[in-house]
Amino acid sequence: MSLVDAVNEAWGWTGITASRIRAQSPMGHLLVSDPDEQFFYIDPDGMAVLPLGTKEEAQAHLDGEEANELWWGGELLKKGLERLGEPPEGSVINLKPMCLLEGNYSPENLWIVSLEELIHFTGSATEQIKDLPDGSQFELKIVD
Repeated sequence: MSLVDAVNEAWGWTGITASRIRAQSPMGHLLVSDPDEQFFYIDPDGMAVLPLGTKEEAQAHLDGEEANELWWGGELLKKGLERLGEPPEGSVINLKPMCLLEGNYSPENLWIVSLEELIHFTGSATEQIKDLPDGSQFELKIVD
């Protein structure tokens, strides 16, 4: 399966139809475009898809200080790389699943994960919890 297929399978419920991966961050954030050349930011640890619009609007978003910090991972990624080393091709550093769901952004909660696995997990989890109010209790069940 290609990364574009993974995006469409995991995040298609949001209405996105990715046709091309334009960029990938060290923590698995993606900039994708659809067949109409509209751009979207997939934020796996923020569990969101942000419509950005045109290529120029996407670039303006990525040039923003907050988006730039999220894209490059800042101090969190630096500490993760020190602890875990450089991820192999096709993998990224991100939060372990429960820590991601809890929003527990500590370097000791990072792991190396396949980018496709991260995209699948976050898309599926986001779809399942999207209607829950903030602070809701939930139970994570692992199904093979």
